[in-house]
Amino acid sequence: MPADLLFLLLAIIAGATLQVGVGVGFSIVVAPIMMVLIGTTTAVPVLLMLNTLVSAAAIDTKVFSGGRTLIKNAIFGCVAGIFLGLVIYPYLSERVVLSLTAALLLIGVVSTLIPMKSNISLFGYRAVSGLSGLATVWAATPGPLMMFGLLAIGRSAQEARRLVQPVALIAYGVAFALHGLTDWQAFASASNLPQFALAAVFGSIIGRLIGPKLPQNIITNTIRVISIVACVVLFRRAYLMG
Repeated sequence: MPADLLFLLLAIIAGATLQVGVGVGFSIVVAPIMMVLIGTTTAVPVLLMLNTLVSAAAIDTKVFSGGRTLIKNAIFGCVAGIFLGLVIYPYLSERVVLSLTAALLLIGVVSTLIPMKSNISLFGYRAVSGLSGLATVWAATPGPLMMFGLLAIGRSAQEARRLVQPVALIAYGVAFALHGLTDWQAFASASNLPQFALAAVFGSIIGRLIGPKLPQNIITNTIRVISIVACVVLFRRAYLMG
């Protein structure tokens, strides 16, 4: 097995573990490596497919009993953001798309560091979900924004970790389907898809085992660190494009 493929598979396992255990992390860990190895155009639909698989593996059906309204509103906002992102996407260069996605993530990080007197409204929550939809279709990195929205509306880190999965499943699935309709060849040209899928499932299993044992502050701080790393990676890639 080539060293670069092995490295990518290990990244997929680590990303899936983070995604399921913490609530975010898959695209942020995997995207930079995958984009370098197979190109951004091919990497984005592959990332969307793998994220859909990981989110499906991570769903805990118990969250629907107390979080159905939040999930529905998040899905509504995400899907609206995805369609808006697709409309805007053809008019933006890849550099602009990466920069805007990084800026959205940075805003999300800053929002968690500013003391708020009260939780955001349901309208604000839908708006944040819409921004995560934009990030989904542009660069397959919506997770932190979804999590920040759930934390800002008053949910604990452990609750947010579980609530985000069904929302991510719909968001990634819709974005992947729409990408497929517009440019299926970009996804079909990718090699090693079965190996990628197996690595994603394996990492998801690990994440399900460790997730319930993680303290609240570890989850929140990990989300912040992952988001900051994603900002740096996206801004750097945009800068290198000249």
